[in-house]
Amino acid sequence: MFDVVIPHQILQFRQLQVLDLSKNKLVGPIPSDFMNFTGMTQKPKNIENAYADHYMYAERIEIVWKNVDHVYNLMIAAMAGIDLSGNSLSLEIRDGLTTVLGLRYLNLSGNHLSASIPEDIGNLVLLESLDLSRNKLSGEIPIGLAGLKGMSSLNLSSNGLSGRIPTGSQLQTLVDPSIYGSNPGLCGFPLKDCVNSSTPTETETSQAEDREALWFYCFMAAGFICGFWLHLGIFLFSSETWRFAFYQYVDNMQAKVTKKMYSCMSRFHTSGSE
Repeated sequence: MFDVVIPHQILQFRQLQVLDLSKNKLVGPIPSDFMNFTGMTQKPKNIENAYADHYMYAERIEIVWKNVDHVYNLMIAAMAGIDLSGNSLSLEIRDGLTTVLGLRYLNLSGNHLSASIPEDIGNLVLLESLDLSRNKLSGEIPIGLAGLKGMSSLNLSSNGLSGRIPTGSQLQTLVDPSIYGSNPGLCGFPLKDCVNSSTPTETETSQAEDREALWFYCFMAAGFICGFWLHLGIFLFSSETWRFAFYQYVDNMQAKVTKKMYSCMSRFHTSGSE
């Protein structure tokens, strides 16, 4: 068993398509020059023809893919993949991994990887299985992950991820909430709804109604004053008795409107502070 960093001599095997260093004692960062594995970085020009005959070879190999041990015999598809699970690798997931464009599976679970999931992980368009569970990853799940159309197995559990789970045609098919488990800051399907979801809450609805009521009474007060002065001004000022009655009526209406406005403003500020 290794008890050192990932040996750089491995990078000399450029045509390597399956790298399995799982369950060792590897420490330190993941090398940034995985793009040297040309056998993994090359992808079919036409993704739909990724399983064509010239991407087949004869071999017997055992790999852990989608959380299941698989044994392939004779003619098998060129399932380019990297498994570094069950080690003590640390620091961030290097950008070099997201340049290995031919990857079908990537397993980095059970390490001490930190920082965030690389934003450009969406470049791995052939990726079908991704396991980053049981690390120390933080931040939000990149939007690019939702664009991986071939993704059929995902495990991001037991990290420190937060924010809304991206929505995408493929991610919506992964309905098992356990794949996001033990990430207290995560929300959205298939976990609980986010507090700031697009669906209005009762508080937001109440605030909107208060704002509408406030504007309504403001416009009503302005229209009332302008309309009465414009249409009844001449008639009312011709008689002292009518003038006094008008002023008293206006004062009463002004008091009622002002009281209602202050009530709406008080409710709005109170609900906003909560």
